[in-house]
Amino acid sequence: MTVELDVQKIYSELSQVRRELGSLKSSVEQLGQAIRPRTATEHAHIVRIPGVHGGRPVVRGTGVSVQTIVEQSQLGRSPQQIVEDFEGVLSLAQVYDALSYYYEHQAEIEESIAQNREALWQGPQIPASS
Repeated sequence: MTVELDVQKIYSELSQVRRELGSLKSSVEQLGQAIRPRTATEHAHIVRIPGVHGGRPVVRGTGVSVQTIVEQSQLGRSPQQIVEDFEGVLSLAQVYDALSYYYEHQAEIEESIAQNREALWQGPQIPASS
């Protein structure tokens, strides 16, 4: 049994799927914006969304917090390695924008990192029963 592949047709269909996925992604982002309004920042890729990561800054359209990228960087990961770690989620431009945001809001991000570390050391808080 031999199967003939029409490579040109396959590429054409893949191209059409990419266009449709792009359109779908745009529609989902618009719907998300209507449901959860975002607060823009002075950085093109960074937004704040009430109810997502406690309103802390995140990379637009990813759910990845600036804090996460900063912590990865502090652990010695290069921007390129961070992009590879979040394969298909983050671009190099987004990682650099997140790091730029951090350097402009360093005290805020460091405070958030410190609070998270303290919470980890304390462990889960179990309410006392009465």
